[in-house]
Amino acid sequence: MSLSECDARLTQTLLAQWHSTPDKDTTAIVIPDGCRDLIMRLSPGEKPHWFISALVDHTYTVSTPAGVVMKGFRLKPGVRIDEERLLASVQNRGYVDEDFSDRINSFSVLSPSVVEALDCLACDVGPVANVATELGVSQRSLQRLLYRETGRPPSYWMLLARVRKTARAVFGPIPLAEIALIYGYSDQAHMSRDFKRWLNISPSKLRRGCAQSIQLNEHGYG
Repeated sequence: MSLSECDARLTQTLLAQWHSTPDKDTTAIVIPDGCRDLIMRLSPGEKPHWFISALVDHTYTVSTPAGVVMKGFRLKPGVRIDEERLLASVQNRGYVDEDFSDRINSFSVLSPSVVEALDCLACDVGPVANVATELGVSQRSLQRLLYRETGRPPSYWMLLARVRKTARAVFGPIPLAEIALIYGYSDQAHMSRDFKRWLNISPSKLRRGCAQSIQLNEHGYG
């Protein structure tokens, strides 16, 4: 899979474009990144099929047969999508047949309030109540905003940002027990449980390098 920066037209709601065409049957690991993707799957001899990936809280695998073309647009964290209208506008169309950047921007929106909230939740300011105070809103208002726009509560975004930032820190020289305390875990065992829940891997194994380590450095939340 390759991932490229988006041009200026895509910056309203999108982070990047990606594509993958394996020359043999492939199983790939996908970790939670806080993003949803508009994806085209093109099997030999068939029409293109478009779908939108879910916002997940666990690592999963995707199998792709040899010769299947997978291309997609990665949306920014917090983007609200009119899924039915967007998919209706692209279904059965080839990837290069339309100006997809304009099409996606027509059926998706990223609220400035959501951007501010997600940025604050990723900044280690403490519990959700502290984040609400920092934003100048009630905790209930913050909950309503994120549920309405993303379908997930503030705690989802806070925990996702923490585990992704912690996982990237694992690649450095700092002992794992110290990393756990730096990023707000009660101890190394607590951090390990969180890694297993979100990333399906232990911190020590991640440190040695794996598919998850590559994805942690790609576009995503936190």
